[in-house]
Amino acid sequence: MDILCVGMYRACSTWQYEVAAHLLEQSHGGQRLGYVCGDEYARLPANNRSGTGWRILKCHEGHPAFRSALHSGNALALYAIRDPRDVVYSMMHKRQQSFETFLTQGMIHQILANDQEWTERVSGARLDQRYEQIIAEPATSVLEIAQFIGKAISRRQAGHIASEYSFEANQRRTRQTADSLRAAGLDLADPSNAIVQDDNTLLHWNHMRQGKVGDWCARANLSERYVMACLLNGWLQNHGYAPEPADLASSTLSTSEQMRLQAKMAWGSVRCQLRCMALYHPGTGRVVKRALGLQPRDVARPASAIVGPHQSKAVAERTNSTISSI
Repeated sequence: MDILCVGMYRACSTWQYEVAAHLLEQSHGGQRLGYVCGDEYARLPANNRSGTGWRILKCHEGHPAFRSALHSGNALALYAIRDPRDVVYSMMHKRQQSFETFLTQGMIHQILANDQEWTERVSGARLDQRYEQIIAEPATSVLEIAQFIGKAISRRQAGHIASEYSFEANQRRTRQTADSLRAAGLDLADPSNAIVQDDNTLLHWNHMRQGKVGDWCARANLSERYVMACLLNGWLQNHGYAPEPADLASSTLSTSEQMRLQAKMAWGSVRCQLRCMALYHPGTGRVVKRALGLQPRDVARPASAIVGPHQSKAVAERTNSTISSI
């Protein structure tokens, strides 16, 4: 079967990928596919119960091919949930972007669109794990994943796996990746290099920050909190997170400022909708992304900058393609 690690951005879906791959590589011949977009997945040979064994991949956006695999029982989904306000500021830090740039690119809307895809529109077996639990109780979270994919392990074994992929251990891995990239000649201050990764672990060189729950609160200004109240309060209430006070910003911001922010929210919504439509038509999607300024320029990178220690040439080529298309 296939294990689809499809959690929210910056919510420990990479950690789920590492743990699932570790569990299945030990005794089931699991194969890491890395980050696989929907159109790439559609071109892979079907993996049914009489097929090639376990495959593990990561993705965030939905696609009919993923829906079909989950609906038919040929795939399982691991889903990680996090307060989207923390997701927003974690992504801004990683991408070196301002809040308003992130908003007008449609990324706050995309967080919600992805969540709706995986939790409401897709049928099939799915394990939901909260970011807060993964951080606080990693061994328990490992046990949950093992049970979900049908692999029996002890709590002691779960503890060892949790330690191997702990925040500190992964932070060391990202520092090593960053050192390798600098040695290969990459300018890590260039935002276009923000998504370069080791394709074995899927950890980007700047993947790890502080991992704090609620860190957004100390970083958001009044205008930003107004936007998040408008866009996220419904989701927050439905998922047990404390929403923004409805009148926190609107009672303080001027009418003209509110109108300016509403216009940016509307433009972000349009870009998100077009991006989601493009997922079903990749060729058209590339044209749409370029037209909207969503397609970053291709960047020539030395192979050593992206190839992990266990990475094949084919995977390296796919990584180059993925980096230039996100």
